[in-house]
Amino acid sequence: MQNMPDHHDMSHDHTMMQHGGQMMHMGNLKQKFWVSLIASLPILVLSPMLQVAWLPKLTFSGSDWLVLILGIFLYGYGGAPFLKGAKAELQARKPEMMTLIAIGISVAFFYSMYAFMMNHFVPANGHVMDFFWELATLIDIMLLGHWIEMNAVMAAGDALEKIAALLPSDATVISADGTPKTVPLSQVELDAVLLVKAGEKMPADGVIVAGETTVNESLVTGEARAVKKTVSDHVIGGSLNGDGTVQIKVTGTGESGYLAQVTQLVSQAQQKRSNAESIADKVAGWLVYVAVGAALVTFGAWWVLAQDFNFALARMVTVLVIACPHALGLAIPLVVARSTSLGAKHGLLMRKRQVLEVADRLDMVMLDKTGTLTAGEFVVSAYDSWDAQRTSQQVLAEFAALEQNSSHPLSVGILKAARDLKIAVPTAHEVTTIAGTGLNGIVNGQKLMIVNVRFRAF
Repeated sequence: MQNMPDHHDMSHDHTMMQHGGQMMHMGNLKQKFWVSLIASLPILVLSPMLQVAWLPKLTFSGSDWLVLILGIFLYGYGGAPFLKGAKAELQARKPEMMTLIAIGISVAFFYSMYAFMMNHFVPANGHVMDFFWELATLIDIMLLGHWIEMNAVMAAGDALEKIAALLPSDATVISADGTPKTVPLSQVELDAVLLVKAGEKMPADGVIVAGETTVNESLVTGEARAVKKTVSDHVIGGSLNGDGTVQIKVTGTGESGYLAQVTQLVSQAQQKRSNAESIADKVAGWLVYVAVGAALVTFGAWWVLAQDFNFALARMVTVLVIACPHALGLAIPLVVARSTSLGAKHGLLMRKRQVLEVADRLDMVMLDKTGTLTAGEFVVSAYDSWDAQRTSQQVLAEFAALEQNSSHPLSVGILKAARDLKIAVPTAHEVTTIAGTGLNGIVNGQKLMIVNVRFRAF
């Protein structure tokens, strides 16, 4: 026997499983980004390089100390997620993106600290250019990229929570003596018999043991039309019962339920990285060795050629900062975020992220269910009267009168149009069905027929 958690527990457990570790590792990226961006603005405004290029020269007593304090804060606060990520990668002996980012921001920070010390305490050696503004922009861009990527994961998680929310919170159990009893869904067990009334959601997967009805499974299967169900037919938890009352024997609870399996499947898929993300990490891993090697060669070459330690050190730092993958850190998460969030918003859950990378090579898409691309509901788009003695609304009212006792999908649209326009619908008598053609009956003393274009009266 297995207890079934309610949908609130399912969504909470999924959220913790899917996002908990990442968010604990990355911290509050949104907050870190905005705080770091605000702290970066004074650094950018006071940067000598940017003042030469775009900004008016602005300095004041202690401005360089302000830049130093903000730089230390940015490195310790905004750079913390990348430093922690790099530590984990190095401990696993697998340097990837985080290691490369950590090298870039660390080199920029420590060299800027060295430049500050040289400029203030050893001025005889001349001015040494710092990299505080590169440090600030690098941290901001990388935080933005990882925040966007985390939003994509959360968007997929929200979609999964909506799936779990399809289940009701309570169920009506038929006890051994035949009396119904309402209990929380978490207390429903396998083989229990549940009573599902018209208009209620199926509390769990099961088999109908009494009664017959129609079930709308569109939110679960994509099939928009109501499916007729009778004794021995299977029903899916979360689907909407039609106008019949049935009793079902529970066959799936907890992780064995259809919705739980779908949620678990998509959750596992969302945790897997796409090919582009995996390739980017591999490239970043190789780039770590290439960048460090190129930086050392650059330092040695310029020290020999220029015979100036500060000059050679500045060139080495430049190589390491430039090697930090701004594009890889921002572009790929942005694409993944945009595509994943759009899909989740429209109810499209992808089993594998790799499908996004091959979608441009598709030649044909085949769909096996009516209503996958449409709402599956017929609506009245236009109506008119060709009889001068009848207004168009009278014609619609007479249509609705004949359709009142019909379960045909077209009748639902006609009756809805009459209700929306608040048209008084008369009573129809002697309504009969013309097989494959339509209806006939008597409305207001007149015999009327609703037929298709294939009908021939004579």
